[in-house]
Amino acid sequence: MHDLFGVTSNGFNYTAQYDAAVLDSVIWAATFRKGGIYRGVRHGRVFDVSKLSTSDVELAVMDDIEDIWVSEH
Repeated sequence: MHDLFGVTSNGFNYTAQYDAAVLDSVIWAATFRKGGIYRGVRHGRVFDVSKLSTSDVELAVMDDIEDIWVSEH
């Protein structure tokens, strides 16, 4: 498991974890807070990661987290 921390473009802080999965992918789960108050959790999967560096995988996961959370809020 790898840990990530970030802030979405609409101001929600998140903590996330991701790990390798089948089919050349990673799965992730993130918990969101705004002003220290819990606002929700989401999970997802990013495919085609085997040829990416660790930092590029992290960026791909962070982009997926951003897309999923911001599109809903």
